[in-house]
Amino acid sequence: MPDTHSLEKIVRDFGLKTSVDDDGDLTVRWDAYSVYFFHYGADREVLQARLYLNRRFDVELRPTLAMLLDDWNRSRLFPKAYTVLPDDGMVGVCAEQAFDFEGGISLEQLRFTIGMWLQNLQQFADWVEEQV
Repeated sequence: MPDTHSLEKIVRDFGLKTSVDDDGDLTVRWDAYSVYFFHYGADREVLQARLYLNRRFDVELRPTLAMLLDDWNRSRLFPKAYTVLPDDGMVGVCAEQAFDFEGGISLEQLRFTIGMWLQNLQQFADWVEEQV
């Protein structure tokens, strides 16, 4: 199963800086967004990479953003994108990729998967910046 330690090593091998929060979630930060890796399931077999844009939007823009993200979701398989309403009253934009690794995965397969997820999430963040 992918664990935080192996994920951290993979991400650092890509030349990225990481941190682990108080909940044990691995985080990678860029200027415009952050990506968090979450584990779910009884055996922590489900791994999710979730991107949060640092940029926030007025709540009045939520319908417009939702339509924009619907276009993304219709035209691309990954990552899934949506809006969130954090406690600050502003609209946030997220995207995520997830997989159930219950059957296991080799280190090389995991390295490839994480690399693709990070690339896909970065492409999404760049696309949002071009659109709004």
